[in-house]
Amino acid sequence: MARVPHVVADTGAFLSAAPLTSRTRCTRAEVLAEIRDRPARRRLAALPCELRVRRPRPELLRLVTEFSKKTGDYPSLSAADLQVLALTCQLQTEIDGPGCLRWEPQDKVRLSSTPRHPEAPLHLAGFHLPAKDHLGHDQGFLSPLW
Repeated sequence: MARVPHVVADTGAFLSAAPLTSRTRCTRAEVLAEIRDRPARRRLAALPCELRVRRPRPELLRLVTEFSKKTGDYPSLSAADLQVLALTCQLQTEIDGPGCLRWEPQDKVRLSSTPRHPEAPLHLAGFHLPAKDHLGHDQGFLSPLW
């Protein structure tokens, strides 16, 4: 595994015993509080490297929170998740400068409408769609081929 300059560890890294190979290993106090199972606590206590607990700057936490609301991710993120994301952004700006991050989400989702009626039959693999009579009525029900 390639060595990276900084790792910001989330709860999952400790629960899965992920290798933390970097010069600087950081986390948040909220992440450590989420680790409750005994094996993960033992691994955490026996880490062969220094683990720094850092706090992200409040303005970065605010920006990350606003960004997650714009993308719709906010309801699924815990306070610890937002702290980890903000700390990651902070380290990235310390390395590459404040202009290296985007603070507005890109519009990647394209909604398109279809002229197809919602009740129009779908062509589903493994299913037989019955033919229609001369009036356009179904001759039977959607039935599996098996």
